[in-house]
Amino acid sequence: MANTDTNRPAATDEDRRKYQEAWAEMMVNIWREKIERLHVINTYSLHQQIRDNVISATDSVSTIQHKFLEYGIYQDMGVGKGYTKGNGGDLEILNPVYREEHGLNVPRKVGPKPGGYYTSGNPRKPREWFSRPYFASIMVLKEQMAYMYGEEFCGLLVDKIEEANHKRSTTLKSRLYGTRNRRK
Repeated sequence: MANTDTNRPAATDEDRRKYQEAWAEMMVNIWREKIERLHVINTYSLHQQIRDNVISATDSVSTIQHKFLEYGIYQDMGVGKGYTKGNGGDLEILNPVYREEHGLNVPRKVGPKPGGYYTSGNPRKPREWFSRPYFASIMVLKEQMAYMYGEEFCGLLVDKIEEANHKRSTTLKSRLYGTRNRRK
């Protein structure tokens, strides 16, 4: 859709800010839906604690923040207790023989609370509620911001070209035809 008013950019700073706020809110909704669908729910704390914030430092610079409980990242990657940094990926607790010897392959009650909850007896698996949708959506945000800034830049460029053409044509006419008064 072409912008017919060449004196006004197609996308304003306000348009971009509104888009960024809507995008940040949409990400929270997507993550909450993924958390429910993948059953990354024990106490609903992760689900309830996801927050977004868009901070505009200047008209052209914004920061989009998302905050959530740290354990959500471990759920996304399928890691937690028993998974240590720097082990080179050789996780003994994933070995079926080790799991059987240590009783990790059977469902069992976890935690001190009465009633508690039970493990499945299976090794953890990633439940990608965060990383995959976030990366895809960042690409969409990047493309949309590029489009909005590009549209504004083209509008400014067209204005300047038209202004230069107008000045050049009136200057050229006055040189060719002169500025003397015509006799009647």
